[in-house]
Amino acid sequence: MQLYCVIGTFPDIDSQLAGYREFINYFDGGCLNDCFEGFELLHRVHLPGQGQVVALMKANSTAELFKHLAPWRAQFGVEMDITPAISDADVVANHKVLFAQMEA
Repeated sequence: MQLYCVIGTFPDIDSQLAGYREFINYFDGGCLNDCFEGFELLHRVHLPGQGQVVALMKANSTAELFKHLAPWRAQFGVEMDITPAISDADVVANHKVLFAQMEA
């Protein structure tokens, strides 16, 4: 699965407050959409002063990302900055190959 770093930004304070009202229900309900086949939310942090939520997640494809993120965009106008990411192990493995090629 591919890692993604997602920064979600609420468009205004009213949307943020409405989103957090819904998030309370989501959280109290067990965050059921945080893990399903082909998708896992690994970590989520909130930056309420900036109107942002930052998450690290794994997904098989953009279909799983859409399933998790689209309701927040559709209901509260959250804009998503989605960036593919790589793990420490992948960085090390990729750079070992790169450095070996450069030394050859």
